[in-house]
Amino acid sequence: MKKFAVGCGAVALAFGASAVSAGTVLTVSSWAGPNHNMNATVFPRINDILQECSGGDLSLKVEYNLAPPPAQYDTVRDGVADMSWIVHGYTPGKFVTTKLAELPGIAGNAESISVAYQMTQEKFLAEAGEAKGVEVLTNFVHGPGLLNTVDALDDGYRSIDGMKLRVGGGVANMIGTALGVAGVNVPAPAVYETIASGVADGVFFPMETMYAFKAAEVTHYSYVNPDGMYTTSFGLILNEDTYQSLSDANRQCVDDMRGVEMARWIGRVWDEADALGLEKAVSDNGLTVIEMDADQRAYYSEATAGIEGAVVEEVNATGVDGAAALAYLKAQLN
Repeated sequence: MKKFAVGCGAVALAFGASAVSAGTVLTVSSWAGPNHNMNATVFPRINDILQECSGGDLSLKVEYNLAPPPAQYDTVRDGVADMSWIVHGYTPGKFVTTKLAELPGIAGNAESISVAYQMTQEKFLAEAGEAKGVEVLTNFVHGPGLLNTVDALDDGYRSIDGMKLRVGGGVANMIGTALGVAGVNVPAPAVYETIASGVADGVFFPMETMYAFKAAEVTHYSYVNPDGMYTTSFGLILNEDTYQSLSDANRQCVDDMRGVEMARWIGRVWDEADALGLEKAVSDNGLTVIEMDADQRAYYSEATAGIEGAVVEEVNATGVDGAAALAYLKAQLN
C-alpha cells in the first residue's frame, strides 16, 4: 500500500442574512456548520442565482438547528422550512432507488458521479415517486468514500472485521455488514464526539469531512480505494406548496436552475471541498493517506460482491428497472 498527499487551495464564500431584504425569502434548513461547503458555497450560489434571475425578488435565508439531520426531509415536506439538503440513507424505508449511486465499484469524483446520477434520476428513478410533498431540485453525491481509522491497520480491509466504525446509512450499512464491521449509526455532525469518546474506532467518510467535521483531529489514517469504496446520495429539496406558491416568473427561475447542470456544479464544489479537506488534514493534523493495493482491492470487491444485486432487486420492487438504471448510470461514467 502506498502513501501520498495532495494539496489544493481553499474555496470559501460568505453568506449572511443581511443579504436578504425584500421579496420572497425561502428558509433553508441546514444541519452542518457554517464552514461546510453546502453553507459556505452552495447555498450562497443558489441565492445569487435566484436573486439575479428574479431581479432581487427571490432569495434564501439559511437557518441552523431547525431539525437534526435525519429529520430534514420531514422538515421540508411539512413546511417547517422551504428548502434543505438531505441524506437519503438517513431516512430508511423512504428512499430505495437512491442506493444505486452509492454502490461499491463506482469510481469517479463527486462531479462525474453526481452528473451521471442526476441523469439516471431523470431517465429512470423519478418514476418511483419516492420524494413526496417536495420538489427535488437535484441529486448529488460526495466524493470518494474512505475508510478512516484512529490507528493504522495491519491488513487493510481484513483488519476491520469486528471493529467499531461509524457508517452513514444506505449502502454504507450494507458494506459495513459485508466487511464484518460493528456498525455505529450516528449523523455526520456527531462523528467527532463518537470517535473522541471511544464509541467508535473510525468512520466511513469522504475527505471533505476531515476539515468540515474535524475528523482529522480524531482519525489519523485514511484508506483510499481507487475502484470506488462507496459514496453517499444527497437530495436538494424544496417544499411543494412553496414551489407552487411562487409567481410564474420566480418558479421559472427555480426550474431554470435545477437538474443536471446543478448537480454538476454542486459536485464540483464537493470535489473542491475534498481537496481542501486533504490539504488541511495533512498540513494541520499529519493525516496519513494510504492507497489500497491490488490485494486489498480484490478482497473488498469479493466481500461486497453481493450488494449490487441486492440493491438492484430492491429497486426493481419499486417498479423501476434496476439493472437498466444502473447500466445507464455506469455508462455515463465511461
